[in-house]
Amino acid sequence: MKEKIVWKIGKYRVRLDTVVFVLGIAGILLIGLSSLLPERGEPPQEVPVLETDTGAYAARLEERLQGILQQTEGVGKAQVMVTLENGYRQVYAKSEKVNNDILEDIRAQDEKKTQEKQVTEQTYVLVDGAGGKVPLVTAQLEPEVKGVVVVCQGGDDPLVVRRVVETVRVALNISSSRISVSRLAGE
Repeated sequence: MKEKIVWKIGKYRVRLDTVVFVLGIAGILLIGLSSLLPERGEPPQEVPVLETDTGAYAARLEERLQGILQQTEGVGKAQVMVTLENGYRQVYAKSEKVNNDILEDIRAQDEKKTQEKQVTEQTYVLVDGAGGKVPLVTAQLEPEVKGVVVVCQGGDDPLVVRRVVETVRVALNISSSRISVSRLAGE
């Protein structure tokens, strides 16, 4: 018969199998309680809020252009209106898988027929978001400028018109055909 190991702790006698049992129960309880504790580690990263208000974007452009143009020689008081082609656009991260299949059919007298087939499969990269899985945004493209109208005190002087058109063209990277300059009424 197997001899049981007994430990003497102070005035108590404790068997080894009892100690192992109590430690096992304590371990199970600690594991269960650990799920109730808050997780430590890196705080969740804040997702940057992407701007989507195209009206505010156009107003900011108008304000900045008006400020620059009023500093330009001969322009004087100016009013600016910017129209946009589209709204903000987002570019999403994609993963791409490409399969190339080549089939060669060799026949008599050096006659060869080759067929090539390429299959491309694209999927968006998804990340955990507030509402579940969302596509990963890699870039946000600003709205494209459709046209600019400038009405200013010096709008009847060809030299001032040329300066205004050149300033707006360079500032917004648009063609001069999308820019209109006129004289401010009553000035």
